[in-house]
Amino acid sequence: MDFNQSRPDPHGVQRLLDILRRQQDASSTSTSAPPASAPSTSAPSTSTQPYPPNPFAQAYPAAGPSDPTASTADPQAEAAQRRRTYNTPSAKYGISPTAEEPFDPYSFNPFSTSNPVLSHPAPTPSPPKPSPSPNPKPRDLASLSFADALPILSTLSTDKSLLRRLRTLRTQQHDLEKRLAREYRQFAATADKQYPNPKVRREQDEKRRREMLRQWDECVAKQQEELQRAGVPGVRVGKDRRETDKQRKVLGVLVEMMDDEEGGGK
Repeated sequence: MDFNQSRPDPHGVQRLLDILRRQQDASSTSTSAPPASAPSTSAPSTSTQPYPPNPFAQAYPAAGPSDPTASTADPQAEAAQRRRTYNTPSAKYGISPTAEEPFDPYSFNPFSTSNPVLSHPAPTPSPPKPSPSPNPKPRDLASLSFADALPILSTLSTDKSLLRRLRTLRTQQHDLEKRLAREYRQFAATADKQYPNPKVRREQDEKRRREMLRQWDECVAKQQEELQRAGVPGVRVGKDRRETDKQRKVLGVLVEMMDDEEGGGK
């Protein structure tokens, strides 16, 4: 273990030890050379001791006059012993090698039942955001029965724009009926002359009827689309027998509404 390595010296102790060590080395060098005069046989007094007092040195038993090793001790060995004494870790003198941080008694207390004191209060957690509710599906008015459609029909009786559209659809239907009837009457009046062959005449008659039914189906499908777009309940585009019966009842109520509105306006 190297005792001469550099250590933190916050209190200047190591610097003081270096100064004392240099003084001891200089004193041991000066005493290593014998003086020219004859050596004195008397024990050196404490007033002429070559080494200054060292308050940090360990206490060693003083050698008495009868101890032969006291007078024959090597000064260099004593200097080396003092250097080893001074090079002990600074912890020997109660000095920590590193600067200690100030102790905070509130930093951690494992036996405390209360929460530690914080410099800033903990932020209050925000409540979780409510999850957006799924958009409700629009109500399928076409699937309503006639009884379920009546409350909605009563509210539609005050919708003036809906009643105007219904009157337009009814007018278009009446015009189509009149036109088809007129065309068929004209065909029937001239069929015998135009088609004297009875078989050919029957084929032409069937052809006229199919064309009339096709135009009528187109008119009904257009009416169903218009009524469904206007929000009339119980109306669906199609030719299902049960659906058409329900739609006929719904249209009967709407026609009565139009008649009442026209009668009230007169």
